[in-house]
Amino acid sequence: MRANSGGANTYIWFKDGVLVPGHNKQNLITATAGIYKVAAVNNFGCTSDLSDEIEVEVINVPEADVAITKRSETKNVLSNQVFNYYLDVRNNGADDATLVKVKDVLPDNLIFESLAQPADGEATYDSATRTIQWGIALLGNGKFAELVVHVRAKQPGMVTNTATVTATEHDPILSNNTSTDLKEISGLRIPNVFTPNGDGKNDTFYLENLQSFDYNEVTVINRWGSTVYQSNKYLNDWTAPGLSDGTYFYIIKVKNGDGNWLEYKGYITIIR
Repeated sequence: MRANSGGANTYIWFKDGVLVPGHNKQNLITATAGIYKVAAVNNFGCTSDLSDEIEVEVINVPEADVAITKRSETKNVLSNQVFNYYLDVRNNGADDATLVKVKDVLPDNLIFESLAQPADGEATYDSATRTIQWGIALLGNGKFAELVVHVRAKQPGMVTNTATVTATEHDPILSNNTSTDLKEISGLRIPNVFTPNGDGKNDTFYLENLQSFDYNEVTVINRWGSTVYQSNKYLNDWTAPGLSDGTYFYIIKVKNGDGNWLEYKGYITIIR
């Protein structure tokens, strides 16, 4: 607070009618609510009349330290597989938080599946902007709320996803208003060689993570373009019977549920 009075060289401050000791400057800094008055004293020791006094009301500003944590499922997630994100919001105080807003823009490598409507507030998804909005009218001091988001991964790689939270009240700690989750999406791992010689080691064309997909198609073609093996439900059991050693071309397709097929193409070498 600042008092303005021409010719004054000292000031007398009062809070709720009581003298504020030790404060005789033009400025008064305080965070305590109350009714403040100030009287100006000039060089001759004359104090301003009551009509010259300034009345100031200080109102406490509510504070709510809203924080968000975004995390994905800890399980290994493959391409074209549905998994969950959890958006956890907490009000660390000191007052209740109102009109809490959570925003989460999905990255391109994710397909939105659905929202599990939270116990607190209401959540929506805008397909045009790929944005999840979650509004909570009131989140009390010390209260916690959670939103579960179901998504599908498009392809292997690292997915970075960030969510933010705000509230109407002043937030004294802004560093916890943003949370980023890093999720590695695994894919089908295909060998470039296998040795079907019956020694119990690397005897089959083994596709790592194949069991995590609901559907698969495997086709193997020789150098002349003829199909030498085909399966619509491969079980990692092909030992290339009757085929000579050499390099073959494969086409492998996998998918989960109603998702799109993922196609892998490459070469496999058979060595006995």
